[in-house]
Amino acid sequence: MLVVFNSPPDLKDVGFLIHARTFAERDLWAWFPEFKRVRRIPSSSQDDSFFGSDFSYDDFGGPPNLDDYGFNILKEEQIDGRPCYVVEVMPKVRRKYTRYIAWVAKDLWVHLKIEYYRDKEISRSGVFREIKIVDGIPTSFRIDMENRKSGHRTELTIGSIRYHTHFPDELFTQRSLERSGR
Repeated sequence: MLVVFNSPPDLKDVGFLIHARTFAERDLWAWFPEFKRVRRIPSSSQDDSFFGSDFSYDDFGGPPNLDDYGFNILKEEQIDGRPCYVVEVMPKVRRKYTRYIAWVAKDLWVHLKIEYYRDKEISRSGVFREIKIVDGIPTSFRIDMENRKSGHRTELTIGSIRYHTHFPDELFTQRSLERSGR
C-alpha cells in the first residue's frame, strides 16, 4: 500500500509505504520531503501516532495475525440501528494497548466502533461511519479517532476508493515513495 498526503499542508507530499508479506510480517516506511529521506518505521512503533494524528501506524498496517490475539464476545448491542457483536480483543504479547473493545456489525463484519485501553483506562476510541459496499467490500468512508486523554480528534475522510486494481510492482518501492508515488 502506498499513501501520499495532499493535506493538511504540513503533511503535503509526505508518503507512507507498507510491504506486507503476511498479515503479521510487514515493513513500513515513511518519506519526509523536508529531510529528503525515507525512514523505516520499526515494528516497535506500530502503536505510535501516525504522523501526529490520533490514528496509529497499526491502524493502516492491514489486518493483524488473528493468532496473536484472544477474543471474547461480551454482548450484543446496536449502533445506529445496526446489530453488533461487542468483542473484547486481547493481545497475547505486551503492546501499548492492553485490550480493545470492538463493535462489529453482524451483517457486514466490519468495525462500527472501537475503544483502545491501556490497562483499565480508555486511551482512544474510533467511530466508523458512512459504510458503503465497494466491489463487494464494506468500506468506511469516514473514520473519527479521538484521543480520550487530550480530547483531540482526527477525522479521516475517503473521497473515493478502488479495489482489485492492478499496478506495477515498481510503484511500491522506496524509490517510488521518494517520488511521492508519481
